[in-house]
Amino acid sequence: MTQFLPLLFSAYYLRRLKPAATYCLLLTAYCLLSTVYCFAEEALKICPKCFKSYPAESNFCSVDGEKLITAVSKLVCPKCGRRGETGEKFCPQDGEKLVPEGEEGIEKKRLEALKHYEEGNRLSDQKEYDKALEEYLAAERLYEELPELHYNIGWLYSKLGAAEEAIKHMKRYIALKPQAADINDALVYINLLQKGIDEAQKRSTTLQDRNEAMENALAKNREKWDMVLVGAGEFIMGSDDQRDDCYPNHNVYLPAFYIDRYEVTNAQYYEFLEYIKKTGDHSKCHRDEPPGKDHTPRNWEDSYYDNPDFPVTRIDWYDAYAYAAWAGKRLPTEAEWEKAARGPNGNRFPWGNEWNPENCNVGGEQKPVGSYPQGVSPYGCHDMAGSVAEWVADWYDPEYYQRSHSNNPQGPEKGVKKVIRGGSRFGRGFLLRSTARKCEAPNIHNQAVGFRCVKKPS
Repeated sequence: MTQFLPLLFSAYYLRRLKPAATYCLLLTAYCLLSTVYCFAEEALKICPKCFKSYPAESNFCSVDGEKLITAVSKLVCPKCGRRGETGEKFCPQDGEKLVPEGEEGIEKKRLEALKHYEEGNRLSDQKEYDKALEEYLAAERLYEELPELHYNIGWLYSKLGAAEEAIKHMKRYIALKPQAADINDALVYINLLQKGIDEAQKRSTTLQDRNEAMENALAKNREKWDMVLVGAGEFIMGSDDQRDDCYPNHNVYLPAFYIDRYEVTNAQYYEFLEYIKKTGDHSKCHRDEPPGKDHTPRNWEDSYYDNPDFPVTRIDWYDAYAYAAWAGKRLPTEAEWEKAARGPNGNRFPWGNEWNPENCNVGGEQKPVGSYPQGVSPYGCHDMAGSVAEWVADWYDPEYYQRSHSNNPQGPEKGVKKVIRGGSRFGRGFLLRSTARKCEAPNIHNQAVGFRCVKKPS
């Protein structure tokens, strides 16, 4: 032991050194003296500035960059706390690898963390993501220095829609394992997550602007979006010179009804969606409506819906039915729609019998409802040719006109597809005539199809 005394006394002459350096030299001397005991020991290195310990092969402190100094530490079992004897690397009682004394608590937590980590992996493989995340976070609380743990937490958070938390843990993975083979993949993943966050924030701002535009349009145009009266009486329905499903032309009597002057707009439909969102009230919906519908149009995030005066599109027949019932109205029958479009004299087009592309929105971009007043129908309805086609109440039957009632026909009792009337801006030729009939399955969402509503006079 006396051979180490000079080292101890030399510390006396190092008074001008920083206290931390002096203390570290004394600590090193003490560790050397401890080698006389017969316990298992391991060389390790210590930072002279922050006193953090490192394996023997380390050279510099990862915290402050200081050059490490060598020390010797006794080895103990992290599980049972037993000190190892000379030459032992593993505990003879439980097989655990021995660790430097003072680190057994840390190692014990690491082993417990690994159990939670493995359980999290098992649950994740079974797609029980919420439970898996609980296990991973339990592991992190015990020991946060496991790189793969942070990678898995980041992946899970992204699956659960928490992109900001996912990025935080992916960055932690990179910091803990900067030389990992998949670092580039992790960086790409972070960039994708950040892009998603940026787009979501941008969309949130856009939606705020949209909501304001919708509210302003409702306040400004609510009275404009009124209904027109179609008086009781006969009109000519169908045609003898079009497709077979329009044949033959025949006289039909209808009682009086009101019909929307314009197609239902984005702003009007927005008000309906807000009601559904706030109340969850589906009491007005059709009894055969598919389950789980919230009546949001397809691609509702599209910029098309930022325009409050555009006709709402990409709604299916059930959406149109639900809106009409919510508004205290209903969808028109085929006969009602055709009479409102043609007038009592059976016009080919809403404005008359001669085709004029200047009278309707066809072949171009969508425009606000009512943009072609010169194409108005005899009863004052706008956009019944061009713009968007419109859902009506009836089931489709190509031979229905040959046997339909002459007094307020309601269409077939059942069917597979619902009737769509009026040519859209994508229409050509006879499809733009007021007699043209089309059909789609009631659950189809089409960018060329909207609707308008009717109701009985008070």
